Amino acid sequence: MSKADVTAQMVVKNEDIYIWYSITSILPYIDRLLITDTGSTDKTLQIISTIRSEKIEIEQIKSDNIIEIESMRQQQLAKTRTDWIWIVDGDEIYPGSLGEEITGIIKSKGSDLEGIVVQRFDLLGDIYHYQPDEAGIYDLFGRKGHFALRLINKNNIKGLHIEGNYPYEGYYDKYSTELINHNPEKYVFTDGKLWHAMYLQRSTLGKNLSNTLHRNKYKIETGLHIPDTSLLPEVFLKFNPSSTKAITQNRGIIYEMTANIITPLKKIKRKIWHLLK
Repeated sequence: MSKADVTAQMVVKNEDIYIWYSITSILPYIDRLLITDTGSTDKTLQIISTIRSEKIEIEQIKSDNIIEIESMRQQQLAKTRTDWIWIVDGDEIYPGSLGEEITGIIKSKGSDLEGIVVQRFDLLGDIYHYQPDEAGIYDLFGRKGHFALRLINKNNIKGLHIEGNYPYEGYYDKYSTELINHNPEKYVFTDGKLWHAMYLQRSTLGKNLSNTLHRNKYKIETGLHIPDTSLLPEVFLKFNPSSTKAITQNRGIIYEMTANIITPLKKIKRKIWHLLK
């Protein structure tokens, strides 16, 4: 197992279903994890406290203001002493192979890079199904699909800072040029993919939470089946001492029936959207 000099950064709220898996999946590959909780009312904080690691530093700042999220991320950036930062959300879980790939990239050519774009499975209904890449809304460095700029080498970007309101904040240089507009040759895409639970229920408090920013994304679609269950993040199969909900269950028959009705309509909507763009 390899490790690079990396500080991971998280801003979370009401993530008690996947937060243990998310943190546990990245801990072996980082030096430090900065977590800011903005007011969880489920078991998120209790679960984080069960993870015994000196790498974790957690701060609680209660907030429902999208403008303040930018400030929190900026504060985390100011506390970071490593060259590399790793932006992680509480609904992102990494397989060990991807952790190794990322640290390998940093060690082999990280000094010449500005960032690493991580591909992902956007999950639908359970951890075994995902949204097709053609439904991905992200257009980055000439590619479209499901991915996000997740690692940044701040040593190679003068004046790195955050601008914009959550969830559309971005990372910018001293000239206020967003990094996604930088030279594509300074960025690499991973071959491996993380498991992204954005469209699943992420808190035991419910699927859509009015008191949690941007928590209205639960989706029902048929999607595609993960091609090989051996690709699953190893932490999904580990004993979770703070388990709040079984995450390895298959989605139910009601979900399947509803998805078979809804999905054709969503495909038509996406085709119309692409034609209008």
